[in-house]
Amino acid sequence: MAPQRKSWRTVRARNIARCTAGLLRFATPGEVDELLGHLSDNRVRHATASFGMPNRVVIEALLRRGRTADLDLLIQHALLVGDPPSLLGRLLDLDDPEVNATLLTAESALARIPRNLRRQLARQTSRRDGVTPVPLPASFRDDLFPMHGGALDHALLYAADPELAGSVLRFLGAGADPHGAVWACLTLLDSGRTHEVRQLVDDARLPAFRWGVGESEPSVLAYAQAALQSEQGKERLRELSGRVRRPEFLRSVAELADAAGCEPWRDARPLVRTVVNRRHPCIPRVDWDAVSADQSPIPARAARFIVKRTDVPLALIRRAVNEHPELAVFISDPAPEVLADLCGQGARPGADVILKVAGNGFVAGTIDAAFVVETVPEEALRTVADSLWLPGIRGTAQVRALLQRNGDIELSPPFLDETGHGRTRRLREPGVLNHWNPELAYGPEALKLFRDRPRITADEVLAVAQPDELLAPSKGLPDPRVLRRLAEHIDRHIGGRPEAWLVALKLLEDGFVGTLPELFATAGAVTS
Repeated sequence: MAPQRKSWRTVRARNIARCTAGLLRFATPGEVDELLGHLSDNRVRHATASFGMPNRVVIEALLRRGRTADLDLLIQHALLVGDPPSLLGRLLDLDDPEVNATLLTAESALARIPRNLRRQLARQTSRRDGVTPVPLPASFRDDLFPMHGGALDHALLYAADPELAGSVLRFLGAGADPHGAVWACLTLLDSGRTHEVRQLVDDARLPAFRWGVGESEPSVLAYAQAALQSEQGKERLRELSGRVRRPEFLRSVAELADAAGCEPWRDARPLVRTVVNRRHPCIPRVDWDAVSADQSPIPARAARFIVKRTDVPLALIRRAVNEHPELAVFISDPAPEVLADLCGQGARPGADVILKVAGNGFVAGTIDAAFVVETVPEEALRTVADSLWLPGIRGTAQVRALLQRNGDIELSPPFLDETGHGRTRRLREPGVLNHWNPELAYGPEALKLFRDRPRITADEVLAVAQPDELLAPSKGLPDPRVLRRLAEHIDRHIGGRPEAWLVALKLLEDGFVGTLPELFATAGAVTS
């Protein structure tokens, strides 16, 4: 009898850009920082999303890289995708004139950003103190009027620079937003440009209609005329500028929690009169020193606001988490101290909260697996080790390796319908064939495997899986347990070595005779 020939299969990506994006889902922040410089811009653009969700590790790495060429991509994610939720706040925290100008010019190209954010950017002062000048680039000023109009110009009435505020007010004239026109007039008067305000009044270039709630306020033209005639009139204009809608600076726990300030249209007399849409917590400027000094109990609304920010002092974050541990899941870059505090509260936070905080720490690179194993109680640690949450799955693989729980597992049932994150979010829908079809999830060879074998393991699936179906799914959905096992192979063979990642990507592009796990083992051996 002739000996049976061994069947060799070739693993090759049909769409290497999308497969690269899928593979980078399993990279740590440090690895992505190294890899970005070796990938083409096209692959980097694809890498910002994989498995139907944004890849926060890649987006954060682009932010750390700080290239002007990446700004449009980052702002698109911040304004249109909104994931990670902290991205807009991180961009604003840079206090960078180029970033601020790009956000302002993104108004017409991408999405209508909230008016309060445009007014803050137009004010050209630091997000940290609201005073330090952060002037927009000269190129932005030169192209302002030929390129932009409408809402963008009205926002610039709030500019602290009298030259810019005056130019915009003259450009818009009697059609200017009265709220902004009040601010522009006061800016001109305070800077000694009384003659410019007088010229605007003489030429009837200021809004001459009544405005406000129920048209209760006289026209801006009338206020400006009174300000030119006497100091009392100027003080009335200044008092009005404090009452109209404006960019705000929050300084107390009460202001953070002010429901009327969050939704000013619901109350005629809110504590903080503002148009700040505090449903997006990245936008308002906050004096965190003053808030930290306020020892009032932190209501849930204020705590939720605090943990979603990216510029909060660690002491205040820990205080908010101590009072409201369930809200710690919203911290995008939790410090190790936060996880330790939660674990010190016993069963109060719950294993789900600890799982999400540890996962966010893995994604942000602020918490490592060794710290999790040392800190998290045994029962919650089992939940972390069994997690199937895709964004933090590489960290889960590292935890499993430290606990010696890594290894092949049986897929029983063949597919799971839960992501392992939360109690209500489902990965698959009953009755949707694509969600349960092994051929769409792993490739044609997997369909035969699932039909012929009553019991299947994750490694057996990886041995027949095609890279495009597994790493860049467009129809089927791979099982999270298979992806977690793939993360274990990646962590074992090429983890921590960017040069091994590059070899693996090259083998994936050119073709490799063997299976995906063997590909990673070869890439690791070649670069060891």
